[in-house]
Amino acid sequence: MKSLFHPVMLVAAVSLTAAGCQKVEKIDVKPAQVSLSSAGQKEALKARALTADGKPVEDSKFEYASSDGKVAQVDPSGTVTAGKSGSASITVKSGEKSATVPVTVSIPASIAVKGAPLSLTGLDTTAAVDSQVLDDAGQPVKDAPVAFTSADPAIVEVQGNQLVAKGVGTTSVTATSGELKQAFEVVVALPEISAVALETVPATLKVGETATLAAVAKGTDGAAIKGVSFSFTSSDEKIATVDATGNVKAVKPGSATITAAGAGKTTEAKLTIKKK
Repeated sequence: MKSLFHPVMLVAAVSLTAAGCQKVEKIDVKPAQVSLSSAGQKEALKARALTADGKPVEDSKFEYASSDGKVAQVDPSGTVTAGKSGSASITVKSGEKSATVPVTVSIPASIAVKGAPLSLTGLDTTAAVDSQVLDDAGQPVKDAPVAFTSADPAIVEVQGNQLVAKGVGTTSVTATSGELKQAFEVVVALPEISAVALETVPATLKVGETATLAAVAKGTDGAAIKGVSFSFTSSDEKIATVDATGNVKAVKPGSATITAAGAGKTTEAKLTIKKK
C-alpha cells in the first residue's frame, strides 16, 4: 500500500511541534533592581522568558507578586508603586521559573543636624555641619543634598557646609533638602580673656596734637582675641580728651591717665602733655 505521508509535511509537523514546546528556562527582568524616592512613584518592569540557549519564548505570561505591599505594590502588568520607606522584593514568575527584583523605597522625611545647637568660640573660627536626610523609617537617604543659609551672616557666615564665626551673638541656620527644612541655633562666643592692654601709646604729646590708641584683648595663651569692644576714658579731660574709638587730643600741659575697658577688664596708660 502506498504511504500517505509526504516527507515535506513530516518535517513541517516536527518543526511546529518543536516550536510549540519551547520551555522557559530563565526569566530576564529589567531593571534588575528598583530604587524609589517618593510615595506613589512608579517603575515599570520589563520581563522576558528565555529558553536554555537564551532565545525569547513568545507569548509568555507573567505573574508578579510583592513581598511587602506596604513598601511596594506591583500590578499585573509589572508596574511597581512605592508605598513607604523600606525594602521589598518583586517576584516575577512564568511557568515553573521565577526571578526576583529587589526594591528599595527611601522617602525623605526629615533632616537631622548632629550636635545642634552648635557653638563657635572665637571670630573667624569654622565648623563643619554634620547633617543627614532621614526617610520615614528613620534611615539615611543616600546622596541627598543639603544646603545651608544663615539668618544673620554678620554673626555666622555659611560657606558650603562650613559655618564661619563673624560676630558675637546667636543666630539661626537653616538646612534645606528639597522641600524639607530644619533650623538650628548657632552661638558665637569669645574665648576666655585673661587680660587687656593698650598699644601704640605715645610717651608724650604736645598741645594740639592727636593720637589714636589701640586696645587689645588677650587669651590665656597670650594671643590677641578679635571682636572685643572697648570704651575709653580720660582721668582729666582738661589735659587730654579721648573719644569712643580711642582718639586722644592733647588740650594743655600736664598728665592724664587713659583707661580702656573691655570684656569686664581694664587697662590704663599715663599720657604726658607738653607745650608746643
